[in-house]
Amino acid sequence: MAEIKAYHSKDPDLTLFIVAGSVSAEDLIAAMETHYGARPASIAVWDLWEADLSGLDMAALVKVSDVARGYARNRKDPRTLFVVKREQEKPLVRLYEKISELRGSPISYEMFPSRAAAYQHLDLNDPFAAADRDRKRSA
Repeated sequence: MAEIKAYHSKDPDLTLFIVAGSVSAEDLIAAMETHYGARPASIAVWDLWEADLSGLDMAALVKVSDVARGYARNRKDPRTLFVVKREQEKPLVRLYEKISELRGSPISYEMFPSRAAAYQHLDLNDPFAAADRDRKRSA
C-alpha cells in the first residue's frame, strides 16, 4: 500500500502529491477523490520518486485515467506534471498519458526528472520549499 501525502497552495493554484511505496489504482483514486473533490487545483504535481508503479496494469491505468478525467471538470485548465526518477517507471507514465489522451481527457500531462525541473517549467518558485526544510529539520 502506498503512502500519499498532499500539500496545497492557493498561489499558485497547485496540489503536490508525494507518493511512496507500492502503488495500486485504489491508492491513486483515493487520493484524487479526497483532494480533487475538496480542493480542485488547476495544477497537480505527482512526485513519484519513491513510488513503485510496477503493480499497475493496463486495466488499472484505464481506471485511474477515467477517474482523473471525471474530476478534470472541477479543475480550471487542468495540468498534471509527473516527477519520475526511475527509467522503468517512465514508459508506464507515458502509457497512462496516451490512454488519457485516447479516452478524451482534457488534462495536459507532462513528465519531469525532478520537482525543481517541473516548477522551473511552470516558471514557479517551489511553493513548498519552507515546509520541506521544516520537515527535514524535525526528522
